[in-house]
Amino acid sequence: MSRRRPEENELPAWFSDSRFKKADLHCHSVYSTFKYFRIANTRDSYNRPEEVYRVAKERGMDFVTITDHDSIDGCLYLLNTMPDLTDFFISEEVETWFPETRQRIHVNVFGIDEKQHREIQRLRSNIYDLHGYLRQENILASANHMFQNYRMRNSPRQYFEEMLRMFDVFEVKNGAMASQHNRLIEDLMSVVREKRGAVSLVAGSDAHTLSPLARVYTVAEADSPARFLERIRTGECFVWGSEMGFRVLLSDVYRMVFRYYGSVLDWKNPEFTRGEKARHLALAAMGAPFSAAGVPFAITSLNYLKQIFVSRRIGQELLEDFVDPEKPS
Repeated sequence: MSRRRPEENELPAWFSDSRFKKADLHCHSVYSTFKYFRIANTRDSYNRPEEVYRVAKERGMDFVTITDHDSIDGCLYLLNTMPDLTDFFISEEVETWFPETRQRIHVNVFGIDEKQHREIQRLRSNIYDLHGYLRQENILASANHMFQNYRMRNSPRQYFEEMLRMFDVFEVKNGAMASQHNRLIEDLMSVVREKRGAVSLVAGSDAHTLSPLARVYTVAEADSPARFLERIRTGECFVWGSEMGFRVLLSDVYRMVFRYYGSVLDWKNPEFTRGEKARHLALAAMGAPFSAAGVPFAITSLNYLKQIFVSRRIGQELLEDFVDPEKPS
């Protein structure tokens, strides 16, 4: 007997209402490079863009996008391969920084073109410059997994206030994050909506393999990708789905490790010269003992525990600050 996802046990009325459209607004393809070991051709995903599109549609997504790390190559590849698509739009996940603290932030930008991508990449080293350009171009952008990379380099209140000043759209449900992290952001945004007015809340699987793809997504009443994005801009959308949890996340990490070694051993891959393939193989062999010794398990575990710790450490403080805005920081 097959196991059903929790949200499929009692599907709401809107699920079968054709007016409501669904899109996983955070997922990756093989064009997402793993920057920390780029010389060995490591990737943050080994999903082909056409696989991402096919699986997303099979799982009920009405609109599809790909948010690779600082790249739209996967989106362009798919559009070149399938030029008649009308349910796909170009997006990317941008890594940017606060210049004074070097606090790192990930931002999804949606519905962009190649010219905008180039300018975004030019400006992304400074979040203030990037923010100014996004506002100038009226580009829809969401602040992703807000506390994943938070390093306590400024007060939680100051950091959160900065984010609220720059963004109107926040990712409140990320399928790869700990549920404690997602719940904190949802709770904070409920208070923000009550105290300060509308903010828009979105969701995505943050899938790096096909298994969690389209399990977490955003829903809006729309008849086209452009209208869908406009609904998000005005806050007329909601989120749905469940986090994958630590066990599934860990299995996905090891699935990525195995896909990496499979790619390195694929000597028929025309993408690289024989010399490049030999270098990749040598570096992969050097890294094999670390994988066998459980380094991926340790890194994944520590990151997951850090999410829980940070959420608990700053969550109550932030919620109290917004309930009592006169409280000194």
